[in-house]
Amino acid sequence: MGSALESLNIHRADDYARDGHPWQAWDRLRREAPVYWYERHDIEPFWAVTRHADILTVSNHPEVFINGGPRLRLCLKHEVEPMRGGLDTFGTERGWDADEPPDLVFMDNPRHRLVRRQSSWAYTQGAMRSMRPHFRALAEAFTAEFIEELEQASARGDTVDFVHGLAAKLPLAAVGEIMGLAPDDWKQILVWSEAVVGEIRESNRLPGESRGRAYYRNMVEFRSYLEDLIEEARLNGRERGGLIDRMVHTPVQGQLLTNQQLNGYILTLIGAGNDTTRNAFSGGVEALLQHPAQCQRLCEEPELMPQAVEEILRWTSPVGSFLRTAAQDFELAGTAIAAGDTVGLFYPSANRDEAVFEDPYRFDITRTSNPHLTFGFGAHFCLGTNLARAELAASLEALLPHLSRLELCGTPRRLVQSHVIGYAELPMRLRRGS
Repeated sequence: MGSALESLNIHRADDYARDGHPWQAWDRLRREAPVYWYERHDIEPFWAVTRHADILTVSNHPEVFINGGPRLRLCLKHEVEPMRGGLDTFGTERGWDADEPPDLVFMDNPRHRLVRRQSSWAYTQGAMRSMRPHFRALAEAFTAEFIEELEQASARGDTVDFVHGLAAKLPLAAVGEIMGLAPDDWKQILVWSEAVVGEIRESNRLPGESRGRAYYRNMVEFRSYLEDLIEEARLNGRERGGLIDRMVHTPVQGQLLTNQQLNGYILTLIGAGNDTTRNAFSGGVEALLQHPAQCQRLCEEPELMPQAVEEILRWTSPVGSFLRTAAQDFELAGTAIAAGDTVGLFYPSANRDEAVFEDPYRFDITRTSNPHLTFGFGAHFCLGTNLARAELAASLEALLPHLSRLELCGTPRRLVQSHVIGYAELPMRLRRGS
């Protein structure tokens, strides 16, 4: 059994870009080795945890499985871990504390809980309820622009990329408005946010620039932009009320956050705010178009939207994994985890766990029992969960009248990334005669 499992690969970004989620590998691991010592030549070893129940166990023990260890996201031995890019020279030049966590996600309780509160007010259910009409208006405007672009392109026999043509727009506008970012900056912020998850489009690379160098440059540019925003907020933002202004002037345990702490925190909020909804929306619309009976039912019964949103989140599972470090020995599902070991949590695998979801490979917008782990669980449950759900519902509602006219075509291009899984490009056109 062991030798057969050694042929499985669930860590390489190039494989995710070529094939998408490694569903078959995860299925086999859940059946044969749900807590599996994953050792390959090009990555530091870790325990791969693939069952829903076991991921819940790890998540319910944040004092044992910490975020503040040496690894948080999968990367190959020669690569810089996502969110750490540019920190070496950028931080050194500014005299930053080398022991400070790169951002909020790398922190553990109680500090994580205290720092998280500084921004959580902006993402509550009440805050999202108040913004729903605005999200709906934005989504309708973006959808109208996209349909017009599709009509013009279809008349020429061309296609339009759904990801940048529509899916990326509402998340970008929402995070821009919540943060208080200038609309003229949003286009460049999208480029930087994409770089955070490893998406470097050819049009955004300098002549002769490698992907690795382009990633590094974009991260430095992003951090420099945030540095300027933070300084400007210190001077002028005390009464303005945007999230960045509030964060700059709100103490945590009696002390204002430093420029270093704010830089990583804000970068994470902006990057994450542009990821999940965009990829869930793209993959969700793809799923609806690939399952016409489900698509028709949603169009005829829009009251199913809440269940449809949850099923799309389960089905697309945009966050592939997070790593934790065992702070002490622990027995997980009969397997001895040693202090210092790295543990990898594969959320999409949990979202296809047969022990939890009936017929998990059936896309069903009427599914009622849907305890998916798309947003994680426990102390590090995604801060932007309410925002992502509100954006996804608004985007789908605006697109519903046009869904029957859309058609997938061409070759999609996936993100070269194992942490955030989704499409970099998803070409579409209008059906002939529509």
